[in-house]
Amino acid sequence: ADVGLALGTLYGNVFSQTTICRFEALQLSFKNMCKLKPLLQKWLDEADSTTGTATSIDKMAAQGSKRKKRTSIEVSVKSMLEQHFLKQPKPAANEISGLADSLQLEKEVVRV
Repeated sequence: ADVGLALGTLYGNVFSQTTICRFEALQLSFKNMCKLKPLLQKWLDEADSTTGTATSIDKMAAQGSKRKKRTSIEVSVKSMLEQHFLKQPKPAANEISGLADSLQLEKEVVRV
């Protein structure tokens, strides 16, 4: 996944992990292999020449997909959320916003 992401950030085309694996296993069409080989060779040469340092590839890959940290909810807040959702299983958007504000949580955390 990192190789495909790095290729995407460098050359504009993000390649899936499946595509990279199929390339390695020689399971792509000749045309696709010919298209991918120069990109992978260029990426590999750059990666080999800068091993051990923070490369531009590493920096670009880090920018590519940032995941949000898992939210940990205090026990008291969790019980308040559970009570509210037992009373109102499908709250409206404004109720969710109000609940989030009162519990000092993000709206998305309350919604999920």
